[in-house]
Amino acid sequence: MTLTKKELKKEFFRRVPKARPWSPVHQSWFEFMYAAHLLAKPGTRLLNIYASWDFSGNREEVYREKFFSACDYESLDFGEDKFIYPAKKEGDGRHVIPFPDKHFDVIVTTKYIMEHISEPERVVQELYRVLKPGGEVFVVAAHVRRQHQKPYDFFRFTEFGLEHLFKKAGFRELAITASNGWAVTLTSYAYFFERSIPMPRFLERFFDGVYYYLVEPIGFFLDQFDNGYGRDLSLYYLIRAKR
Repeated sequence: MTLTKKELKKEFFRRVPKARPWSPVHQSWFEFMYAAHLLAKPGTRLLNIYASWDFSGNREEVYREKFFSACDYESLDFGEDKFIYPAKKEGDGRHVIPFPDKHFDVIVTTKYIMEHISEPERVVQELYRVLKPGGEVFVVAAHVRRQHQKPYDFFRFTEFGLEHLFKKAGFRELAITASNGWAVTLTSYAYFFERSIPMPRFLERFFDGVYYYLVEPIGFFLDQFDNGYGRDLSLYYLIRAKR
């Protein structure tokens, strides 16, 4: 059964871990995945690349069951700087996508993996290789983020660096969108700062409440007044590119 946009949005914010309807990041992320959903028609082949290593496997289900249920769906896990697909061999290296040339109509990354790839240029070339002519990729890449999944955290990307990588691989009709402005990024780091301070559990819970019910909503509110300057401080960039 095909769901309406409103129904998909409800499923997205109900089932994707930590997604909040009032967050500009998650709003832009939903619209990004909805655009991919519109391409995932019956008869098309779609590859979803995610990362169960940080519990992102939980969110894979909502895409398989709701967003991309009409198409021929394949999924590929990624962790410790390599693709993981138990039914197939890795090929000639850990950055090889284990599918033939020109195999997919649509490729999506439903988790940010670009910063965890030690050879991003090669992986972007792999995305191009397994995509059919006229096919599209939807990729999320980190721009301003703290270090995580150590030691497998290698890069941060500007929109111009991403444009260079994708165009060099052969992609055309590139569209790169910022996930948020400066205020959301600032409030995000306020949370990490608060969590870095040793304190009793009851104080930690109190300051968590202050963050979630006061600091974060202020950041979300201010984000709507960003005139574009905050694009340079976005947490993520969303890349849509056509082969």
